[in-house]
Amino acid sequence: MYSRLSVFRARSFVRFNSTKTTTTTTTSSAWGSLTKDIAAPVEATNQSNEKEPEVTPENDVELQKFLNPQPIINQDTLISPLKQQLFKLNVAKNGFFKNNDTVTLEGKPYQLKLSREVIEALEPSIFLRSWRIKSSVKKTNPVLRALKNLPLKKAITQTQFMEKKISRDITEMLQRGIEDAQRMGYKSDNLYLDQSWVHTDGQWGKRIDWKGRGRMGMIKHRYVSIRILLKSTQTQKRLAWEQKQRDLNKKVLNKIADGKIKGSIPGFYRW
Repeated sequence: MYSRLSVFRARSFVRFNSTKTTTTTTTSSAWGSLTKDIAAPVEATNQSNEKEPEVTPENDVELQKFLNPQPIINQDTLISPLKQQLFKLNVAKNGFFKNNDTVTLEGKPYQLKLSREVIEALEPSIFLRSWRIKSSVKKTNPVLRALKNLPLKKAITQTQFMEKKISRDITEMLQRGIEDAQRMGYKSDNLYLDQSWVHTDGQWGKRIDWKGRGRMGMIKHRYVSIRILLKSTQTQKRLAWEQKQRDLNKKVLNKIADGKIKGSIPGFYRW
């Protein structure tokens, strides 16, 4: 019924359709694998494009810890807990610490004697240090000498009215001392400047100072660093009492040498 030509055409059509379907399926599977491979990194890029919180000097925790260290109150490394209690009782009794003074704890009398270094470490104190300041030791020393033994708030007032440029940096230091006193539980009204010193901060810069007629010099850009130690009136009272005790124990000035009287003693004065 069918001729050989029609059968050949039918077979070729079937073969052509089968190859077409196979090629389309293979290409579709290949395209699907490509889209799957490409889709994965797109999601990652979307996640990476999310904005992270910006790090600034104000919200950088590690930087703030380095710039503004917290004050430390640690007496355990110096004396035992019993001596700490005796020290506080001695201060509450006298207003300052007296060596070998008798205090009562739980119905028992105690006497405590400490070295000068330990007493100074146990008394309330605040240590302040500055950053790198553009100045010199020669310019800074007169300002620090003018603030010697002044109350903290009075020293801040003095630095605010000084014409020296370094006084602005010292004012910032002393104001930090008031903040540290509040965190440590000290009264800022009872603090005064006990010690202060300045030293050179290295890595000075240098540049050429050009002059006339082919001459030149060298200019140094000096930097210093300041340290200030604040003490309380408790230290002032102790130092005044110790000075009074030294004056009382001082030997009385006598123009005549002490010794045995030799020879006969007349019945009248010889002067």
